[in-house]
Amino acid sequence: MSKPFVKVAGGKTQLVPIILEHVPAFTGRYHEPFVGGGSVFLAIYQITKRAAGEVWAVLNDVNAELMNAYAQIAHKTQDLIRGLQSIKHSKETYYAIRAKEETSQLTKAVRFLYLNKTCFNGLYRVNRAGKFNVPIGSYVNPTIVEPKVMETWREVLKVAELHSEDFLNRLSSVKAGDFVYADPPYMPRSKTANFTSYTADKFGEKDHERLAQSLASVHKRGGKFLCSQGDSEKVRELYKAFTIIPVTAKHMVGAAAKSRTTVNELLIKNY
Repeated sequence: MSKPFVKVAGGKTQLVPIILEHVPAFTGRYHEPFVGGGSVFLAIYQITKRAAGEVWAVLNDVNAELMNAYAQIAHKTQDLIRGLQSIKHSKETYYAIRAKEETSQLTKAVRFLYLNKTCFNGLYRVNRAGKFNVPIGSYVNPTIVEPKVMETWREVLKVAELHSEDFLNRLSSVKAGDFVYADPPYMPRSKTANFTSYTADKFGEKDHERLAQSLASVHKRGGKFLCSQGDSEKVRELYKAFTIIPVTAKHMVGAAAKSRTTVNELLIKNY
């Protein structure tokens, strides 16, 4: 139907068919505490039949810049499109926009999406001061804006609440009959593989423990959850009480195509 409007490291676009095989029937609300590019939500939207005007999805990401982009697409679509279309991409433009501190929510979203489409590999990385510091990508003629994609998202987001909070705040609101899809930043596979970090505060082992405890609480309250994770002994131990399904995926962030190898992942569910 459409595609994510933003590039996100570790996005699930290629795994959507496999994930959909495990999505259960649910009568309550749909929750994504780590929405990222939203490819799974988009697919679930396409197959979910709800009453017109019903708000049934709760989308969250701790990356406030990302969630602001969602909000601007939902409410100021044409202004956002025009802002992106007005940018003439060049190396000088990239670094000037990267260095600039925008003040309005609209111009912040324009800046965020422009940098996302033109930076190295679509990474989102900030330093300890919270400043975006990814270098420019080697694109000859990057596609900065796709109006039809954004217009589709404007319609899709009519069914969604948007939040930017710690995942615990969102998961604490899950009720019986609701369904959660959780796709957290994975535990690094090496000391240098920290590309999944969205903020200056890394998502570490303690956060994975908090997530496992929170999803166990969702289970006790009668909610259903499906969680994507990298395959490791630690993850398997955290979720040993639930169903664990191995899957494989292409590791889509790397300095060169040869580094984009097949990796083992897990789908974990409580139903």
